[in-house]
Amino acid sequence: MRFAILALAGGVLLASTAAYADDPMANTYANTIKTTNKGTGDTTALLFNADGTYTANGVAGGKPIQYSGKWTLKDDGKTICLAPTLPQNAQGPAGAASCSPLQPNIKVGDSWSVTNDQNMTFDVSLTAGR
Repeated sequence: MRFAILALAGGVLLASTAAYADDPMANTYANTIKTTNKGTGDTTALLFNADGTYTANGVAGGKPIQYSGKWTLKDDGKTICLAPTLPQNAQGPAGAASCSPLQPNIKVGDSWSVTNDQNMTFDVSLTAGR
């Protein structure tokens, strides 16, 4: 179950700036989203790509995990949804999507908290580089 929670953590993000009005994800492609699940302390670093894919590296239950997935925007770009593809040895619903509000006007160095549609709250930050 911890792996599924980590996968859902990705849904707690993201940002846009006025310069990237056409693509609210543009400022994340060369940077890293870091999340910490407030309930479990599990952490994830997410790397988003313009082709609608992402990769994640994290720690779940004290053990490292890596996975990938696909992201989509809905509600006119106000919500981001992640569909993770978890390792075969992971527990929980591999591929279960999670959605969260997309945070507007976030820039590198900003931090915020968000609650996803699974009622999990995360501390999130956007850091420079990958």
